[in-house]
Amino acid sequence: MARIGFIGLGLMGKPMAKRLLEAGHDLRVYNRSRRPIDELAAHGATPTASPREAASGAEFVILMLPDTPEVVEVVLGANGVVEGASAGTIVIDMSTVSPETERDIERRLADVGVKYLDAPVTGGTIGAEQGTLTIMVGGDYEAFRRAEPIFSLLGKKIIYMGPSGSGQLAKLCNQVSVALSLLGTCEALLLASKAGLDLKKVLEAISTGAGSSWQLVNLGPRIMTRDFDPGFKAEHLAKDLRIVSETSHTLSLPLPGTAIVYQLLKSLVAKGKGALGTQALITVLEELASHHLAGHQP
Repeated sequence: MARIGFIGLGLMGKPMAKRLLEAGHDLRVYNRSRRPIDELAAHGATPTASPREAASGAEFVILMLPDTPEVVEVVLGANGVVEGASAGTIVIDMSTVSPETERDIERRLADVGVKYLDAPVTGGTIGAEQGTLTIMVGGDYEAFRRAEPIFSLLGKKIIYMGPSGSGQLAKLCNQVSVALSLLGTCEALLLASKAGLDLKKVLEAISTGAGSSWQLVNLGPRIMTRDFDPGFKAEHLAKDLRIVSETSHTLSLPLPGTAIVYQLLKSLVAKGKGALGTQALITVLEELASHHLAGHQP
């Protein structure tokens, strides 16, 4: 079994790390807050005091962090991964961050003999817990092949996308689709409610036809019951769409639909609701429409 450093034990990282522990790997964990470290230590993980210590002696180092600056700091900063990793170590960033930053980190780690893969995921906390994530990987192909047994414990669909940054670019494409499907689900329910239709029947009808989507099937019922617990936080999707915006600007590519959802999510975050699930987007649209879903008047 491999020695693995795991850095970032949030909603996604903690269940992913637990799966690696359950598979028998020697796991060394680091997180800014102590509680998840202690939880995993109770299951056999080794606590560490810094990214450097987590990476020391590890064959693989996995990152699951909130945003681009955190990845840069954890990998390249003081007491960072670069100071603890040895030549031949494979660092795997499973966060969703800037593709260009990933390429830069890959180049800088290559100078000290460390391989770097960008391998963002989709599938939410349920996928993290069940090991059914989709993993999109960019970087050195031989490093990808070495890491495949690790990926297979975390996901059911593992796709090598190409050179460094390709995994992040594929994830951004996924987030565009997620955002627009989410908006469509919210607007469909709002229209049905305003028109006086039975929302359960509308969901049943749409979910069996061409208008169906993962967002509609999985989040539609939760929107109707006002269950805004996060499988994926609204502030995290807003962050992802910010990266989409930056990337599309670099490519001189207009993405008007995505821009609208980004602004709506920024409004939700500004209202202090960024820690809610993405399905809380319905609340912003209800305010714009001066109409709340049937049965949920304020």
